[in-house]
Amino acid sequence: MINTKRGKEGKIKVSFNTETSFSQPTRKPKYLDAYQYGLLYNEAQLNDNPGATPKYDAATLEAYRSGVNPYKYPNVNWQDEFLKNNNLMTRNNINISGGGETAIYYVSANYLYNSGAFNVDRNANTYNTNTSGNVMNVHGNVQLNFGKYLKVNTDIRAKREKRNAPGAWSDDYGKDLLTNIYSTPFNAHPIMNEDGSIAGTSDYQKNLYGVLNHSGYSIWERSSISSYIDIAYDLSRWVKGLSIEGRAGFNTYTDFYTNRTKKFAMYQLMADGSYSQFGLDTEIGNSGEYKQIYRNFDHNIGLRYTGDFDKHSVDALLLFDRQQVMNAQSTQLTQNFQGPKGSVSYRFNNTYLADFSFSYQGSEQYPKKDRYGFFPSMALGWIVSNESFFKNVDFVNFLKVRGSYGLTGNHVGTYFDYLQAYTSTGNNYYFGVNPGGQTGFYESKVANPSLTWEKVRQANIGLDFSMLNNRLSASFDYFIEKNKDILIQNAISVMYGANVYMPEGKFENRGYEIQLGWNDRIQDFNYYINLNYSFAKNKIVYQNEEYRQYPWMYHTGSPLDSRYGYVFDRYFTENDDIASLPDQSLLGGTRQPGDLKYKDLNDDGVIDENDMTVIGNPKAPQGSFGIGLGGAYKGFDLNILFNGAHGGTSYLSDYTYWAFHNKTGNVMEHHLGRWTPGSGQSASYPRLSLSNENNTVTSSYWVKDNTFFRLKNVELGYTFPVQITQKVGISKARIFASGQNLLCWDKVDVIDPELEDGGCAFPIQRTITAGLNIVF
Repeated sequence: MINTKRGKEGKIKVSFNTETSFSQPTRKPKYLDAYQYGLLYNEAQLNDNPGATPKYDAATLEAYRSGVNPYKYPNVNWQDEFLKNNNLMTRNNINISGGGETAIYYVSANYLYNSGAFNVDRNANTYNTNTSGNVMNVHGNVQLNFGKYLKVNTDIRAKREKRNAPGAWSDDYGKDLLTNIYSTPFNAHPIMNEDGSIAGTSDYQKNLYGVLNHSGYSIWERSSISSYIDIAYDLSRWVKGLSIEGRAGFNTYTDFYTNRTKKFAMYQLMADGSYSQFGLDTEIGNSGEYKQIYRNFDHNIGLRYTGDFDKHSVDALLLFDRQQVMNAQSTQLTQNFQGPKGSVSYRFNNTYLADFSFSYQGSEQYPKKDRYGFFPSMALGWIVSNESFFKNVDFVNFLKVRGSYGLTGNHVGTYFDYLQAYTSTGNNYYFGVNPGGQTGFYESKVANPSLTWEKVRQANIGLDFSMLNNRLSASFDYFIEKNKDILIQNAISVMYGANVYMPEGKFENRGYEIQLGWNDRIQDFNYYINLNYSFAKNKIVYQNEEYRQYPWMYHTGSPLDSRYGYVFDRYFTENDDIASLPDQSLLGGTRQPGDLKYKDLNDDGVIDENDMTVIGNPKAPQGSFGIGLGGAYKGFDLNILFNGAHGGTSYLSDYTYWAFHNKTGNVMEHHLGRWTPGSGQSASYPRLSLSNENNTVTSSYWVKDNTFFRLKNVELGYTFPVQITQKVGISKARIFASGQNLLCWDKVDVIDPELEDGGCAFPIQRTITAGLNIVF
């Protein structure tokens, strides 16, 4: 029921936009060089085993520091070598619109190209192995008027996405490449050996140069198309204001993967000057397949009535809708959804407003008794400023009070979960004197006849006003959402031995939103200031958790996805009698000065799962805000946007934060602040260790407040005077330059606060763009 962009009646209008952008990571982890890695490795080794012989002697460390022999003593900054400082992206768009009384049309075409984020050897192959991509889409619609009564709208859009990657395709190929960079120390091996072969070792067999240039390439392609036709026939000849409407639409997309991959050999320089080989060079192989063929058909038909009677105005719609969803790559049946839905809007004197809407939606994925769900909603509004008693309030231009209440439904479950399923065991049953394998079946899915729609009750009250000749405007909203019948894993699952999901979860979310705006003009200078703030806090009301021994162990009552683990107390120090403190041996590793000490919440002298509790807010923030500033003066325009958030957390871990992760990982600048004898509680990182599970168990120590304030966007533009552009047949021409994600102030520091936990994901990009907009 959402309207897409359409043309307007009038002469043909052509608009062309072109943009060129350069992007770079907003923040990259800061890893230490080979010399510092060796120093810290020796320290970690001696911390774990004080009597051990350090792996790196003084001569080796000096060779790393001086760079005397980069093949024997490598010092490779893998980020600088293979992650681009600037990534090129271009976007071009053209729109054509116009029309007359009979037909109005709109056509748009867009092409985007991204050059890829990594430095590849262009001389190594005749094909592209970078993480490049391009997107092309076309959109068009036509509104046709057949006489006075019949209108037909047609809309079609097509999109083709193509992404390239080195090696075999994976949904996490970007994360895998970055993990490779982040996990490889500077001294692991050179990029290439002195004889020109690809370097590697038994511990590091994913030389990034080889992965990027000698593992072949893969292509992911998605082709999608969607279209619909709307038909409206005016029945006013029989009933004034009545019309019949119908829509037939579909959308489909296909995903196709092409893999043209190979393997490469790596060689390690040995002490005697020989090379040890890892892996083999292979010829390139070819494979490809469709991964998804998705189709969705959506059809509806109904009646609309609009009418004005003196001070009364009515707009009503009643239709029947049916949707069919299928994946042609699957053996599953088409899934169907259907039911009537409608709405009624009433206005009295353009002052009192009432809206009612409903949906009676059905899904065959539920048992008959719960197949259909009824979801109504009501909204009321009062435009106080239209009242006669308000006419003398000159400084207030508009005042509206509004409220709404309704029930919406979410479709939960996967595929006919209310039915049981049986799966063949193969020849796994043996009978007879000379036992022979016989095919059998087992119950692979338990029937769940209690499945039903998840329901959300939503209430909202709000206030809108503008004053001082509409220069000051504001909007306030307070909302409450209460979910029930959420499909959750029942506590009985632990005893039953298989997951049993029941629609019995309850969840609550409430909060408020504020928007303030000031728009004014000083002679030829127009300017604005917009502020917005939203805050929402949720909690799990009920999820039928299994019995816990202590109240702090429950997730119920906490926000959804709250972090759960051990509570950091302090560092162990040299002055501790560690044997007399609560036993943490169940967490793995040994306890030494500089390790993390956790709180014994139940005072039983043992740190175990009974001492786990909520240790921090979820990743998603509770509050978010924005500040928009802008102005225009004689063709120049400037727009600035700040945004930020608070009330969320990041969890620092893995290769972007932990030292020597998985024993072969890297070290970073913040590891220089590790605990050493005499540090007391002032250290910023635990003692270094090559393997101490105690320090890396999930705990509040690694939870970081991810509050941030970001300069999100700055755009400066200039619109040429009409007197100049019209001389060359252009009605409007504008040039602009913009920057996105320019600055960020936060406490996380190591990774971007909006990046996923662990940070082994493609960094958020800082982008500088220059562009041109021309309208003919």
